[in-house]
Amino acid sequence: MSANESINIQSTSDGLLLSGSNFQEGKTWQARPLGKTRLLLDQAGQSPMMSGDKAGFGVVERNTFVALLQGFVQQRFDGVISIDLGNAVKRLFFRKGEIVFAASNLMDDRLGEVLYREGLITLDQLTEAAVQVNRTTKFGKVLIDSEVFSCTQLWDALRLQVMSIFQSTFLQEYVYIQMDVGEQLAPMLVTMDRPTEDLIDDCFGYASMLGQFRRRLDGQARLKRVEKASDKYSTVPGTFIGDTIELAAQHGTVSDFLEHSKLTEINSLCAVFDLVHRHIFTIENFDNNTRNIDVGSRLKEIKSLIDAYHLILDGARKAFQAENIKFPVREIELFLDRQYNLRRSPLFILPDGNIGMESVVGVYSRAQASQRQTQYMASQIQAVVRFLLQLVGDLLPGGKGWEVKKSFQSMVT
Repeated sequence: MSANESINIQSTSDGLLLSGSNFQEGKTWQARPLGKTRLLLDQAGQSPMMSGDKAGFGVVERNTFVALLQGFVQQRFDGVISIDLGNAVKRLFFRKGEIVFAASNLMDDRLGEVLYREGLITLDQLTEAAVQVNRTTKFGKVLIDSEVFSCTQLWDALRLQVMSIFQSTFLQEYVYIQMDVGEQLAPMLVTMDRPTEDLIDDCFGYASMLGQFRRRLDGQARLKRVEKASDKYSTVPGTFIGDTIELAAQHGTVSDFLEHSKLTEINSLCAVFDLVHRHIFTIENFDNNTRNIDVGSRLKEIKSLIDAYHLILDGARKAFQAENIKFPVREIELFLDRQYNLRRSPLFILPDGNIGMESVVGVYSRAQASQRQTQYMASQIQAVVRFLLQLVGDLLPGGKGWEVKKSFQSMVT
């Protein structure tokens, strides 16, 4: 509705009667209060409606939300952003444009739940600590008193919780937001390990990967366990990864997994995504039509690096086979595990050492999010290519490894 169109408002016994040239027959409009003297009108179905919708909130889609946060960083914003996701309200606290704290009324975002999902405490430790929490004793203090965590570990845990809440605000297509200005709004201050500008880009990249993954799922998508792939993870009941693997094994389809998970739907989907990108499970009946992502000129370097990795891998395996030496796939897995921090890297390899197809899709999806993510993913792949060359040079005997390494060196310089 344009600004110069007039709307007639008449008070009736049934409420307000609104009329005007734009109110065409068959069109349904909704009116929402903005404060005490204003109304917001929009057509039903033209913007998302959420159960947490509140007067005075503005709805934004993900790209706009990202741009808004980047603006807060550039303008050195002091204050809090309240974000209504429909099932929860989360608050991000900023000081001079940097995020310093995050809060949420969702159970999944409590400190203990975050630590359990990240594998830092067991379910028993979570339960034992939770029963000791009261108005004067917080969960973190219980962990310190019980010597589960040191003070340094608790500080890192608080940063992890802030990051987890922050990342979760990027995972919806639309959010409702409200801003309040003020320097003293944060209940405490936590210094993150990287600038907020980098965290925004990281979270947007992860959301792009998850979105691509979500769009390709359908009701028939099934979880298939990768043989021996979970051997490198603790599958003991009571650990999050162990409990998640057990739940996935019991409920074959992704829809069943989401239905029986005790987490919110989005966190359950993240858990499935994590299983796939750790290559513990694969997805059957995936939508194959979206695998061929348009690489384009911006992602050309990444494609070249992936091709280089596979070309070097093929040559390296032949060289190891000629020397009757087992190719060290496990060493590459360990290298990638070190890069797998806060779900930032989608890279994983198959038992034969090849980068998995789902990994390639994740890499391209993330790289398309921004130029910074393109550079980040290129550096990640370049690192694993260089590590592969180093393995060849170190493990093949009699100088043969260095000959193979030298023949491929120009591909990554």
